[in-house]
Amino acid sequence: MTQTRQGRAPTVVFFKGRERAVDADMLVRRFWRCVFNERDLSVVEGMVSPDFAWRGSLGTQTSGIRDFLAYVRAAQQSLPDLAVGLDELTWTGEQVWTRMTFTATHQGALLGVAASGRALSYPGLAVHDVSDGVLSRVWVVADTLDLHRQLVGKA
Repeated sequence: MTQTRQGRAPTVVFFKGRERAVDADMLVRRFWRCVFNERDLSVVEGMVSPDFAWRGSLGTQTSGIRDFLAYVRAAQQSLPDLAVGLDELTWTGEQVWTRMTFTATHQGALLGVAASGRALSYPGLAVHDVSDGVLSRVWVVADTLDLHRQLVGKA
């Protein structure tokens, strides 16, 4: 279920000297689709702040674009077919909250478990802060106990 956009005015921001309207929820949807589902890392610099703060679903924290990109590349090695589904989305001001589902095939070491080829699916939540038309912070938490049980075959 997705929150409706009716009656909601976009946030107007100045980006690189030009005024533009940015819908925080649409930015969040594009971020997950482009970066994680389509693996298009070329869009990251235009979507996040230079000091972008990230806390991933497995607890890894990064600061800045370079560290975030290194995190994404490492995640793609263990879970090259990782897909993120946004199951629910809501917002308050410049903060967007999502309930999501991560799906992937375990094809590299993860949480101390060697590649198993198992299909994985686990839930998570994310909080996204939007500032000046870009993401300044994303904080993700996931059901890692459920994930670990699937990794070791006890799901």
